[in-house]
Amino acid sequence: MGAISRFFATAVFVLAPLPLGSLDLAWICFWNFLLVCSLLTADLSAVSRRNAMLLIPLAVAIAAVGVIVALQTWSDPSSESAAVWELPRHFFGLVLPDRLSVTARGTWLAFGSVLLLSLAFTRAVILASDAGAARSLLRILAWAGCLYALYGILAELIAPDMVLFRQKEAYLGFATGTFVNRNTAATFWGSCALLFLVPLLRTMHRQEGGPPEQPDWRSQLEQILSAPVALGAGFAICTIALAMTGSRAGLLLSVGTFVLAIILYLVPLELGRSRKWLVLGGSAAAGLVLLQLVGGLVAGRIVEHGLIDPQRLAAYQASLGIIADHRLLGVGLGNFEAVFPAIRPATLGSLGIWDRAHSTPLEIAVELGIPAFAVIALACLWYLYHLFTGSLRRKRDRYIPVIGASVAVLGVAHSCIDFSLQIPGYGVFFAAIVGCGLAQSLPSQMRKERGKSVQVELKSN
Repeated sequence: MGAISRFFATAVFVLAPLPLGSLDLAWICFWNFLLVCSLLTADLSAVSRRNAMLLIPLAVAIAAVGVIVALQTWSDPSSESAAVWELPRHFFGLVLPDRLSVTARGTWLAFGSVLLLSLAFTRAVILASDAGAARSLLRILAWAGCLYALYGILAELIAPDMVLFRQKEAYLGFATGTFVNRNTAATFWGSCALLFLVPLLRTMHRQEGGPPEQPDWRSQLEQILSAPVALGAGFAICTIALAMTGSRAGLLLSVGTFVLAIILYLVPLELGRSRKWLVLGGSAAAGLVLLQLVGGLVAGRIVEHGLIDPQRLAAYQASLGIIADHRLLGVGLGNFEAVFPAIRPATLGSLGIWDRAHSTPLEIAVELGIPAFAVIALACLWYLYHLFTGSLRRKRDRYIPVIGASVAVLGVAHSCIDFSLQIPGYGVFFAAIVGCGLAQSLPSQMRKERGKSVQVELKSN
């Protein structure tokens, strides 16, 4: 059952980006079903108490979202419902309708995407509690991402007006792969490039010993896929696909996280002070050179449109106005699209459909209110802290939390100015990588506590 459970989980992580980013509700339900089946049959022998405690902030955040959604959809016009809303009306002076959510069912439908990312993150943490499984998962995700990048490059060269088997309606002239939006594709391929870059650094400065390789076909395949030439080729393919998206924020943030990954990996090594400064300067220079090599399309768009989008700033200001009016409980999860047209500023004109805030933190605050946003933000900061401490303090397999921290920074930073994490196809892939890095951010002795306790119990019996 354990092998089937891992297969289901890995299949979801790898295939979620394929059907146009899994935006359709049917795909969200299907991936949720597979992940639930995978969790119910998961092998928990490698999960220590410390690993399980890593999931507590996630559980608190999901519980908070669930409570808020339940309150938002409470629409019973009876006296009991009226009494419930008297508390915020009386003490906070809020004018609340009988039902807070603008739509009756949209909140629970939107909760499916939240549940999907949470299940993917949880399953990745459990699966990656074993170091060998974590290394294998990252290798699979890296080469799956490389195949997506190769498809995106070839599709743009051969059939630039098609997305899979559908007519391409937007972003003509730019690579999007299996995604509809080029910015999401850029963040996805930037994450995939990190999956190759950090192991490439590891092969160039290997200080981590490991068990001797068994002379079978699996170990030979792993050696081939982990060779510097293969890793360099994978990084190059993903970076070329990233550049072909023409995404300004996607490319700039990706290159920035490439530099961050190099620094996180090299700084803890025993180097002299002068060499460490050399590493910092060399990393920055390498980032600038990479921008010069692959940033032609992006540079042209920056010259033409600038770095800051005035329409997006106007949408942010309008979103802040909604938050000020609904600061406690929000307007309802998934209801931004229904609320925004009523307060859409005239500076946005009549063109374009603003179904998202183009800033995930702002949209969370709009839909769920400030208290729920604060809980989610604290959980994210707690996870980032563990990823960075693991990147700097771990000895063996330190490259795994380095990947997790770098991808986490890329995904979160890009979602502050866009909505890449709200696309399930990328969100699941992101959650798998970050969950894998988080599970391996703990020292080995902490992750082996469960195994030792199990052995003691067996001996005592």
